[in-house]
Amino acid sequence: MNRLRKHVVATVALSLASAPLTVAPPATAAVVANVAISAATASNGTTTLSYRATVTRAGTLRYVLVSIPPGSGGRITSVNGAVRTVSPGVLQWRPARTLTVAVGARFSIPFYGVLLPSGGPWTLSFRAIGTTGAALSAGTGTLIRPANVRITASNPIPAQRSTLTYAGTVGRPGVLAFVRMKLPTGVRGTLTSVNGTLTLASGYATWRPRSQLSVRGGDRLAIPIYGAVLSKYGGIFRLGMTATASTGLQLMAGTGSLALIAPPAPMPTILAGSFPVRPAGCPTAWPTTVAENAKPGTGAWVIPTTMNGPLAAYLTKVSATCGATVDLKVTSGRPVSVVAYRIGYYQGLGGREVWRRDGVPTVVQPAPTIGGTANGHPLRMASAANWSKTLTIPIDRNWIPGTYLIKVSDGRYAAYAPLTVRDDTGRKHSLLIQQATTTWEAYNWYGGRSFYSSATTGSGRLTFDRPYAEGQGSGQFLPLEQGLILWAESMGLDVTYWTDNDLDVYGGQLAARAGTIFLPGHDEYYSLRMRASISQAIKRGVNVASFGANASYRRITFTDSTRRYWDVDRYTAGGNSTLWRYLGDAYASQPLLGAEYGCGISAASLRTGSTWLFRGIPAGTVVPGFLAGEVDYLWPGLYKHPGLGILGGGSAICRTTGRSTPMHVTVFVAPSGARVFNGSTFTYGCFLVRRCPSNLGMPAQSVASRRVVTTMVTNVTSWVSRGTITVPGGAAAPELRIAVPNHEVAIAEK
Repeated sequence: MNRLRKHVVATVALSLASAPLTVAPPATAAVVANVAISAATASNGTTTLSYRATVTRAGTLRYVLVSIPPGSGGRITSVNGAVRTVSPGVLQWRPARTLTVAVGARFSIPFYGVLLPSGGPWTLSFRAIGTTGAALSAGTGTLIRPANVRITASNPIPAQRSTLTYAGTVGRPGVLAFVRMKLPTGVRGTLTSVNGTLTLASGYATWRPRSQLSVRGGDRLAIPIYGAVLSKYGGIFRLGMTATASTGLQLMAGTGSLALIAPPAPMPTILAGSFPVRPAGCPTAWPTTVAENAKPGTGAWVIPTTMNGPLAAYLTKVSATCGATVDLKVTSGRPVSVVAYRIGYYQGLGGREVWRRDGVPTVVQPAPTIGGTANGHPLRMASAANWSKTLTIPIDRNWIPGTYLIKVSDGRYAAYAPLTVRDDTGRKHSLLIQQATTTWEAYNWYGGRSFYSSATTGSGRLTFDRPYAEGQGSGQFLPLEQGLILWAESMGLDVTYWTDNDLDVYGGQLAARAGTIFLPGHDEYYSLRMRASISQAIKRGVNVASFGANASYRRITFTDSTRRYWDVDRYTAGGNSTLWRYLGDAYASQPLLGAEYGCGISAASLRTGSTWLFRGIPAGTVVPGFLAGEVDYLWPGLYKHPGLGILGGGSAICRTTGRSTPMHVTVFVAPSGARVFNGSTFTYGCFLVRRCPSNLGMPAQSVASRRVVTTMVTNVTSWVSRGTITVPGGAAAPELRIAVPNHEVAIAEK
């Protein structure tokens, strides 16, 4: 048959707007009607009957006659034509337009709203009549009643004990031999039933009646299974149910859906405790963000890539407050200058010098150690705790609360040591921005080990007693987090700062410290106190915006009150036991923040929509590379907050599977009134400064893209804060006046 013939032979698929093409058989082959009739149960309890038949004579169709089971009722309708009853049990369907069919084409006509009588199966007829009165197709088919399987659980919560009930409709009569039912994955316990015996094998339960049981078409079988202990991992399961006669004939077959969704896990109460005592000489109030950023800035904080080298440094505290001291440890062997820069906007220069010491002597420190054991497991921890102190830095009233980079330079090489200075005065700020210090440490390979070194060599304990290898010593601060800080300070917002470590220490005070908290681009590693603090804060009305993805994904345990070390369980079940979700679906990220980690991706574009997230941005605007690093999406099998919405999203290729994965930006409002935003990609902060990590495979960020993302961040801030944070109207997207190196950021193949 030639190509032209293939394109003119059309299938009459009347339930579709445009039908697929069907190739007619050669003229020498006999064409039969091959009538097939199927049924599907609709959500309102009625049945849709679908009649399919092959055209055996070409012509123009006048109408189709079909028989339905005697005693059927209901308000019966169809599509693309009119349907009426011409005699008891016979329907006529007449096309709404002229329809010419070729031999070999396939009719497909649905009839909706049928109420089937009891009994079955039925032999039903199909007859298509042409305008000449000739039959274009005619034959009979067998209709078997749909099984209409329904599966329910008395307690549909993962990790709970429940009674599972499988119910299905018999399609044909017979003597029942057994019913076979697929169990949800991971079900355990001593399973029993009634009026029969129950056996288990390969994830199936088979029920056999104790005495002979004859069934008719239309009978409803309902088999309860008692004592089922559900797995801690739930989801939406498609489970099969079949009934077989003593002759081996199948009396019923179908599948049903069972949703086992875990609500958010209960979290312990985190007590607020008291604020640290204010030391003498420390102020009771600090300058506003506007006043602070009006001070002269400098671009001298930037370390050019030509100064990358063996010099490295770290601080003995992740964060500090006024009145504290922090020790600095440096490896160089040459005199160094130590300069502390507060990171902000500062006329677009990005930093202000706060403190310095020049000519500080240093030594070449010993190599970091690798080792340690706990509970019989090798920790493989890289530590520079064996380094000697280089300098003690006093944190006095000149250190305005904020994020700091301590720049250490010997004239040839330079490196940063990051520090966050908290506001511990007890004043409540509009906004608190968190630094993801535990995640920086997990990816830190300084000394030759990180959590991600490999499955067999990766660390089971991480320490802050070593420099960061990423970001010239800044960790993931410069690649992913600086942009959000520069934006907030350029807009003059009432903002304060702390770290993951502080969330663990002071998490109970979150509601007293800020009305809204921003989580950064990659805030993955959470202790129980950290997770409980965020959960508790939401319940107490604190708004949360996660400007990232993969948040609160892995579970850690700080080893002592100093929070200088934390453990992760990579021993029980490899990478799986490091996840919060290993404890069960109730501990996934989605029940906490609204969406769940998908995978690491190859960069893809965002196309803006018409939701409030994109207010002020033309719909359909493309932001190249905005989906990058890692992404989250709304998993259908995990807890979905009531009223949760998807504001935007897209899709990208997962690096580990090569398949497309979705990305969803989600929002919900908690019963407390707290608003929660989950941004679901790494790139909000880096787009704000047009300096996204160079290894994420994305194109250079344009001025236009920066403006789009700035508008999005502004819209999120207004929404999530419930209007309590006002971003100056018409404020231009901030831009640094200086060149900053484009840093890579480690992304694991999770």
